[in-house]
Amino acid sequence: MLLSEPASLDQGHLPRSRWCIVLADDHGPEWATGLGGPAPVQYCPLAMAATPLQRSLHRATAIAPASQVIVTTFEEYRSHWEPTIWFVPPERRFVCDNRAASQLSSAAAILSVAARSPSNVITILPARCFVLHEWILKNALNLALAELPSVPEGAITLGMVDLEDGVDEDYLVVGRPRVGAGLSVEGFARRPVTWVARHLRQSGALVASGIMIGYAGVFAAHISKNWPGIAKKLSNLVSAAAAIGEECEIPSSLNRGVPPAVLHSLRWHPPAFPQRAFGVRGSGWSGLKSPRSVMRVVDFFSSGTESEPISQARMPDLEPSTYQA
Repeated sequence: MLLSEPASLDQGHLPRSRWCIVLADDHGPEWATGLGGPAPVQYCPLAMAATPLQRSLHRATAIAPASQVIVTTFEEYRSHWEPTIWFVPPERRFVCDNRAASQLSSAAAILSVAARSPSNVITILPARCFVLHEWILKNALNLALAELPSVPEGAITLGMVDLEDGVDEDYLVVGRPRVGAGLSVEGFARRPVTWVARHLRQSGALVASGIMIGYAGVFAAHISKNWPGIAKKLSNLVSAAAAIGEECEIPSSLNRGVPPAVLHSLRWHPPAFPQRAFGVRGSGWSGLKSPRSVMRVVDFFSSGTESEPISQARMPDLEPSTYQA
């Protein structure tokens, strides 16, 4: 099965309440594609047969019906993403006009699902990432989806635990919750320097993947609380696009006149957005957050290194005790 053909998967078993949002408008580090100049790394093959965006779409169609996969995109790079998301209906595409609107496009996508039913389950997948062992991440996603009804916060994020140090990653500072499965997220460290990252890992911190799973109503309530005026404008754009079956265009002008403090208030990590963390061991994760981390992946494939066998002992484990270094 080619990763570029997600719509051909047999999806009859997937619940109709599941939706997946693939975030492809993250500008991140740029990388030379040989197709007319550099482009965001999620659109580039990185010495692999498939791009990170194609791989993310393949993950999405494994957990939600293809008709319920949503993609947020960046108009400037339409020539890179449009052929790849051919199976995504226009009304499931949220297109921002510049980088300042990328946060708005994901909020609009969430509101579009919540408008159908707040009990729908949304999985948010970043397209800018690399996973060496897809089967480990797939198992972890399925386990997290099964655990969601028992999580009091109504939202889960995945944290990565790998044998090798992550390069230029964000970290989740976690602890044991009073009740329930998973780990409570007590803090967020954005790309700490090497020695701080090493200390965090030794203390049991997890690499933040940006993958989130939760109820649409929980996500929407967070948006409405922090962006009440913008949320209404986004909902109107979503309704208008859906009515005519066209792409939902998100203009950066919606930010005009909004205080920076308000724009920065929408955070998807605690304490602003309470959630549980579930650990994933041995997936070979990279957030591709810097040129250095991208080059590390490229060098791995260029060297022809064979991936080491993964034992059953390194399967994703959702017990908090497994995350301690």
